[in-house]
Amino acid sequence: TVSGSDVRITDVGSSNGTFVNGQPLLVNVATPVRMGDVVQFGQCSASLQQASRPREAAAPSAVSTPPASVQRPVERWNSDLVLQVQVGELIDEMPITAHELGLGRANDNDVIIDNPRVSGRHCRLRFAAGSMQVMDAGSLNGTLLNGQPLPARVPTSFQVGDRVQLAEYVLAVRLATAEMPSPPPLTPQVRLDASGSPGLVVYTANQQSRYGIAAPMLTLGRAADNDIVIEQSVVSSHHARIERANGTVWITDLGSSNGIAFQGQRVTQQVLRNGDRVTIGREVTIEYRERMGFQSVTPRPAAAPLPPTQMLDITSDTITIGRARDNKMVLDHPRVSRYHAAIERLGTRQRVIDLKSANGVFLNGVRVERQAWIKEGDELGIGPYRVRVGQNTLQQMAEEGVRIDVMRLQKWVSKKKNLLQDLSLSIHPQEFVALVGLSGSGKSTLMDAINGFRPATHGAVFANHVNLYQHFDQFRNDMGYVPQKDIVHTELTVYSALNYAAQLRMPADTTPDERHQRIMEVLEELDLSERKDLPIHKLSGGQLKRVSIGVELLTKPRLFFLDEPTSGLDPGTEYNMMRLLRKLADQGRTIVLITHATKNVMMCDKVIILVRGGHMAYYGPPEEALTYFDQFRTEQERRTKDIEFDDIYVILEDEKRGEPKDWAERYQRSPQYLENVINRLKEREGGMPAAATPTGVTGTGLRRKAAPKRVSALRQFLILSMRNLRIMAQDKMGLMLILFLAPFLSFISEGGGHKQFDPVEGSAAGIISTMFMGSLIAYMVGVLSSVREIVKEVDIYKRERIVNLKVMPYIMSKVWIGFVLALYNAFWFLVVRQGVMAGIWPGSDLGHGTWGVGNWVAMFITLFLISLSGYMMGLLISAVAPNQNVAILLVIVALVPQFLFAGGMMKLDAMGTGGVIISNGVSNRWAFEASVNLTGIGESLVDDPCWDNLDKTGEDGAMGWNDYLTLGDEEKIASGCICMGSSIFTGPCSTFPGIRSEDYFKEGSQVALSQGEPAQPEQPTPYPSPTPYPSPTPYPTLTPYPTLTPLPTPQDPRNMQGYMDDMQVQGDEYRVMREQQGDEYQDIRERQGDEYQEARERQGDEYQVMREGQGDEYQVAMEGYSDDRSAWERDREMAIGGAEGLLKAIFDGHGHTFKGSHTKRWINMVVILVVTLILAMVFQKRKDTV
Repeated sequence: TVSGSDVRITDVGSSNGTFVNGQPLLVNVATPVRMGDVVQFGQCSASLQQASRPREAAAPSAVSTPPASVQRPVERWNSDLVLQVQVGELIDEMPITAHELGLGRANDNDVIIDNPRVSGRHCRLRFAAGSMQVMDAGSLNGTLLNGQPLPARVPTSFQVGDRVQLAEYVLAVRLATAEMPSPPPLTPQVRLDASGSPGLVVYTANQQSRYGIAAPMLTLGRAADNDIVIEQSVVSSHHARIERANGTVWITDLGSSNGIAFQGQRVTQQVLRNGDRVTIGREVTIEYRERMGFQSVTPRPAAAPLPPTQMLDITSDTITIGRARDNKMVLDHPRVSRYHAAIERLGTRQRVIDLKSANGVFLNGVRVERQAWIKEGDELGIGPYRVRVGQNTLQQMAEEGVRIDVMRLQKWVSKKKNLLQDLSLSIHPQEFVALVGLSGSGKSTLMDAINGFRPATHGAVFANHVNLYQHFDQFRNDMGYVPQKDIVHTELTVYSALNYAAQLRMPADTTPDERHQRIMEVLEELDLSERKDLPIHKLSGGQLKRVSIGVELLTKPRLFFLDEPTSGLDPGTEYNMMRLLRKLADQGRTIVLITHATKNVMMCDKVIILVRGGHMAYYGPPEEALTYFDQFRTEQERRTKDIEFDDIYVILEDEKRGEPKDWAERYQRSPQYLENVINRLKEREGGMPAAATPTGVTGTGLRRKAAPKRVSALRQFLILSMRNLRIMAQDKMGLMLILFLAPFLSFISEGGGHKQFDPVEGSAAGIISTMFMGSLIAYMVGVLSSVREIVKEVDIYKRERIVNLKVMPYIMSKVWIGFVLALYNAFWFLVVRQGVMAGIWPGSDLGHGTWGVGNWVAMFITLFLISLSGYMMGLLISAVAPNQNVAILLVIVALVPQFLFAGGMMKLDAMGTGGVIISNGVSNRWAFEASVNLTGIGESLVDDPCWDNLDKTGEDGAMGWNDYLTLGDEEKIASGCICMGSSIFTGPCSTFPGIRSEDYFKEGSQVALSQGEPAQPEQPTPYPSPTPYPSPTPYPTLTPYPTLTPLPTPQDPRNMQGYMDDMQVQGDEYRVMREQQGDEYQDIRERQGDEYQEARERQGDEYQVMREGQGDEYQVAMEGYSDDRSAWERDREMAIGGAEGLLKAIFDGHGHTFKGSHTKRWINMVVILVVTLILAMVFQKRKDTV
């Protein structure tokens, strides 16, 4: 109702309500409105204006068409006003050609400003004869006029020269003069680029158009397929090409009719510098600017352009459809194969044939298996295109965006726990939607339910009216997904990462030039062209995230999902990332991202706010979210400060303000729910075929087919292999460590290698220990080489797996590298063992078989197989482990059985039944046994009937090998024991390593074994009794002395006394003489008897001495014999006992390794290898998300 200047509006009980400036009106209550207020009912809106002030005619809104692509008729006027803008050092201007200009971030503004501090619809400028007004449209950060904030939604007059500021943009209006005329007009809609990127200004007949130079190459001409279309007769269809590289821009004439001129001279190619102008005839002037503010906005999106609707009559029996130019219907898109499909007419019937396309052909949403019959009204899906079958016609239509409708989603993970509480919402094409909420509110669950990676248990999701859960394959390649962790290999350069991703994702028939061109377009779009040759690990966090986004952009997806892409970025980088995503959405993509950062959420078109338990507290424009939640604040909080987005978290976490269920119910009663959910879903239901009704459609029990065959398994294997090699080459430190492990560990594992096989200085235990450690080290090297191969890129694998990656080529691209590394490792172990540790292998003269080329090759194969087994176990661990930390711990778990159950440290008999069963699956056991078996050290034992095929202790009267050891030497020899008793040193076992060890095989033992038993001395013959001496001849009787002549008788008697004395003296003398003679005779006789007796005694003594000497000699001989026999027996027993003890210990612990063939052990290792490979594939496949 209008009464003078008083204007009021009354809602008369409408179903969906009436809104003024976003606020609902009370029913049947007249509410005053002012000039400029926006009235909204349903999808229509109107702005109240003065009748005498013409304004732009509002373009009808279409849900399926984004505002940016609507050509709005604008009533122009001949004004002398010029709008100036200054952003930092950049100054630019444009003529004012309309009575009213809307400024803001949204695509339906006249001046689009890409800045998070600028609201979607920030302010409006109005021009009339003699007056100018500025009105803040309720922006978040406000509008300043000459430094003073303007009230919201109140028009305020301003003058020429006044400064209007929004964020860092300063606007002013000047009058055009003769000295400073007005520049030529631009397109009705312009974009203000604060960065001042380079661009071209095209002047034609008082009209200017501005184009940014974003791609490395642009074409200009009159034809519609040019990047810059100039509709002038002097311009050829494809007139010239603009190229940019390394900061230099140049223009090249493409053989046009009128050419290009620079400074009046016609040129074929010219480098352009700031301010340079080239002309085409007199009608067209092209100026190059290094920095340009205002840019023209063309109706079509800059990315993923789709051809217009075209109709094709079926005039032949076969019509081909594809990317190649010689098809009847050409669909130029990365997801369309060169020859994608064919339509054949057979009589009155028609069928569609899938020409082995990469991404398949869909008939009414169902993938065509090779061929299918079609009829009028059917719809074919080829890449992003829809081809409708008519009566003898094909009508190709392009869907410029994807609309997502979510219907009552629930996610039950148990009977009592539901993660999503009956959520419904609708996302229009090209909308940028932020998914925010408290921790544990179900953000990731909701996003994965929307994109179909982890479907909800109840409810449905529709993409362009097609049930996404039931027809996920149709949209699989139309979705880009960037997880929180980056999905690129940081060792690669930016270009290499995109190149390998493009080879995997784009059709196999894509030429290298096509792939290169697409990669360069993506790099230019992400502002990474100058860093394309830089390793990714040298990029900043924001640049790294852009590379991950670039991987997804290669196939031009129309749906984009990102999980916290701004996590960990600084504020400036976060802003640039959000600005990039805003641009991607404006180019025609529907984007949903999870974020905790709220500073730049105003760049989004919509925001979903979840609270704990999976309840939706709000869905709608972010600026309206502030107004919505502000009503739940206290008066004191409102007076303290204006609400910010972070305050919403505080409000939702306050239990006093409501429980999660309360917030969901409040929102469902709000006008925002009516507008953003109910009305939108009603639109979908109205335009949805009856067959697609959501009744009963859920995500429960869906069985999806594997990813479509885009690239063959062999081609995937080759691509992945080349990528793995490039990664290894770029990771020089990692590669050096892998190559260093084998020679280093082989050196330290062969520390006791010299003369191991020598019978004297060798050691069978040392050989066995060396073989055990050698195979164990080879196994360990293999494990360490591969344990990170899969787990380090699990996020990359999951994403590529969702698209089209097959498990087999992925695993095999790792396996063949392990194959090569195993050859390398085996070579080093063999070279070190023989070349460095001289004598580690037996010589042919030692008798351990013929150690020739065959044994060398066999040992190499053994080392190769155990190294490859370790590598495969590392891959299995990498496939099982959820992260790299767990993988390292699992390495320990995997190596313990290789230590304990291989038979090198513990006898198999001591392991018990369970241990033996485990040992059968231990690769190191078979490699260890094969290595020992190949040395041939136990061949002689195996050939000995006293050792081979016998238990240690016999039973039931049978002899065991230990029983044979208890026999005597003669019994052993009689039993044919060639490796027991003294035969050890004369038979085949005489060359057994260490069998002649100096510890027991000393010099005496050698003599004792080489000579027989010492001879016992013979009993000596007794000496004969000596001949008795003859009795001595008695001495003759002594001749008596003659009688003394008597003395004359004295004559004188007086002399008689003297005579008598003399006679007495004479008698005494005679008597003395006779006594003396008798004494002498007696002495002679006694002396003769003594001499005889002495002779007899001497003869007896000599005989006794002779007899005693003979006895002593015999005793000495017997004692020597006894000692010699004892020494002989001791030396023999020492040698034989030591040798038998050595053989017993070796045979008891490792006798099983001497038996059988190394070939059978190879077979066991190969079986374990195959089982490990299969398990790795099984566990890797369990990681599938979709």
